[in-house]
Amino acid sequence: MPRFPKLPILLMTGLTAVLRAPGLFANSFQADEALFATWAREIAIWRDPLLAMQPVDKPPLLFYLQALFYPLFGPVEFAARWPNWIASLLLVPLTGILVWKLYRRSETAVLAAALVALFPLTIQFSATAFIDPLLTFWLIAAFTAVSGQKTSWAGVLFGLALLTKYQAILFLPLLLGLGWIFDWRLVRWARGLVGLLPLLVVLFVWEFARSGHFLLWQNQISNFGGVRLSSSWELWPRFLAWADLWQTAVSPLIFFLFIPAVGWFIIQTCQVSPAIPTPRHNRPDRSWQADRLLLIFILGYGLFHWLFAIPVWDRYLLPLLPLLAILLACAYDELLVQLPSLSPILRFRGAIVILILLSISASWAARNGRTPLGSSSQSDEGAAEIAAALADAPYGTVLYDHWFSWQWRYHLFDKRVFVSWFPHANALATDLTAFGQDGAPRYLALPNTAVAQPIIRTVQEAGFTLTAVAQSNQIILYKIISPQSTQRPQRNNQKISALSAVKTGAVA
Repeated sequence: MPRFPKLPILLMTGLTAVLRAPGLFANSFQADEALFATWAREIAIWRDPLLAMQPVDKPPLLFYLQALFYPLFGPVEFAARWPNWIASLLLVPLTGILVWKLYRRSETAVLAAALVALFPLTIQFSATAFIDPLLTFWLIAAFTAVSGQKTSWAGVLFGLALLTKYQAILFLPLLLGLGWIFDWRLVRWARGLVGLLPLLVVLFVWEFARSGHFLLWQNQISNFGGVRLSSSWELWPRFLAWADLWQTAVSPLIFFLFIPAVGWFIIQTCQVSPAIPTPRHNRPDRSWQADRLLLIFILGYGLFHWLFAIPVWDRYLLPLLPLLAILLACAYDELLVQLPSLSPILRFRGAIVILILLSISASWAARNGRTPLGSSSQSDEGAAEIAAALADAPYGTVLYDHWFSWQWRYHLFDKRVFVSWFPHANALATDLTAFGQDGAPRYLALPNTAVAQPIIRTVQEAGFTLTAVAQSNQIILYKIISPQSTQRPQRNNQKISALSAVKTGAVA
């Protein structure tokens, strides 16, 4: 009877911690991360515990978990990353446990866990404040509970996934399919529903308590722009964009091996018949059904995100990567069945060596934040540096902004600066004309690119002067000087000159 590979899985978890630790303290916030962390701080200081004053469009579980860490560490960015970082570490052994429950093969479990540990996308998303790493953890935990016949826990864990992000509903077919594979009867489905319903009630009660309506889904669809079929002219560019994102997410070498592996795997799974006694049927019979289910779901998920005009965002691939890792590990296992002369130990060691050689370059780059995925040290484009320049600004200071408002909300959370968003240059000029001469300090944050020139020109044409007072790699902070401020020194100089002339005449 094979045993669960505790030591190799533990070693893979240690490797995971090594690869993910730097980003916990080195990364900076993208706009969405800054917004989510701001909501968590509103909860943590009990200023808006139900987020009643916030434009929330997502379920709140992550925000409340983040809020638990702010009293422990203070107002630092890595406090908001702890829930995802912990979940990303636990995801590796959890993937191994899921594979073990499905296939009862220790080598396949370790290989799948190693893939999850080494994928660049899982590395660079681990130390972020995005919602998707926590969502991925809850989903894999729910699938593991189904595979372990823990029906009530499966409902609870899937409910926690829904409390994290609505995207969890896309994985319901996979959850139901696994239940069918494990011969769930009506009683088991009822237990799963009993575990799920209380969490849905909590979500509804929370939303009604804060708004009096259930607006989360409506707000999310509105902010998302709705869901529609892709136009014909969009299909090819979208296909290329998703393909490029896939090869970055799993590393180019593994991506190019993945395409023929999946093709070969499709042929193998379609040809399998449990009535034929072959060496491949050392695995449980249900594992072949699991292979087909995972393959169909991954292909269906990819087609859905391609054929519908859904943004090509890396975060949407994250929940799929553990499933892809399982499929690749199974494909490797099937390939080695064709080579019975190799010993199991040699097969396992060879797989790990090959995997490390194929992945280490991309994985190490992701460890150091050098891939265009997730978060990195330059994600905020220097907003933290600019905010530091305004840390001691007096009460009533106004910061005009169009591009970085969510970052300012976080970094100026407890400061005395009011952030005023403007939609276009003329709106900014109108505001300055009406209020810009009241004596309050006013600043303007602009990207260090050509898009800032029309705004600078419009402000100057309105009679205001811009003086650069701080600069990061991609943002310049200007102080806005009103016409009255520039005229006041001239008037004082004129008064001094006239007084001097009078005195000179008196002496004469």
